[in-house]
Amino acid sequence: MRTVLSALSVLLAVVLAAVAVPALWLDRNVVDESGFVHLLEPMGNDKDIQSTLVSNLDAAVLSSAGIPEALKPIAQQAVDAVAKGLVSDPGFPQAWSDTLRATHQVNFSADRASANAFELELRPLADLLARKLGASLNANIAGPPSLTVQVGTAQQRSWLTNAQDLARLGLPLAFGALLALVLGLLCARRRGVALAWAGLGLLVVAALFQGADGLIPAAGSAQGNAGSMSSTFGARAAELAAANFESWIVALAVCGAVLLVVGAVLGAVRRRRRRAEASF
Repeated sequence: MRTVLSALSVLLAVVLAAVAVPALWLDRNVVDESGFVHLLEPMGNDKDIQSTLVSNLDAAVLSSAGIPEALKPIAQQAVDAVAKGLVSDPGFPQAWSDTLRATHQVNFSADRASANAFELELRPLADLLARKLGASLNANIAGPPSLTVQVGTAQQRSWLTNAQDLARLGLPLAFGALLALVLGLLCARRRGVALAWAGLGLLVVAALFQGADGLIPAAGSAQGNAGSMSSTFGARAAELAAANFESWIVALAVCGAVLLVVGAVLGAVRRRRRRAEASF
């Protein structure tokens, strides 16, 4: 019975760890605002994203500026000229970070639970463009109070909701995995074997995660029409998520390898001790 209970406890620990790792990653890099901003900040350097952002910004700023109809052709030329240099402006990186923070607040607030799509809040970037346009025209131009652009589908929105639910379970699952492992070791007749099996299980889980990690970018780009903002944003976000999760897979594999080696060493020490006792 001790052997059976130990085996079941070790198996439970591996299963709980397999769910806890992605749950903790989601909590740290998606649900947490700082992690979300850090994860998607490199997207601001993507040329396709920049081009789509600018095309949404110039029209919104022009319409909210309150410029008389007769002056709009001149203002349009000024907006086009300013917008082209927006991504190279020193204030663009900070405005993009503020955009990601505003986006996180818009999509993760409690009253957005029933939203139909993921939206990007571009107000900080619109404010930057409005300030640059006002400086070029020597006028006080205010940006729009809000500027949201849909960059995700209903399917991606459901993924986000499920991710929030899973992230809440990260710490309890990790604690449960640790308790199950401890129980498995306490019940094991040969603790080295139990540790080795736990390590091998974590290595298998890491290998499965590695295979699934390569499918994440394809799943992100599959949403939305090819070349659309939804498809471009989804593909780039999925690439960044897959690259970030790679380090977690490596850490999981290292933990598995350590447990496997420690278990093998303990087993070797136990066998040597038994041979020594038998020789007497």
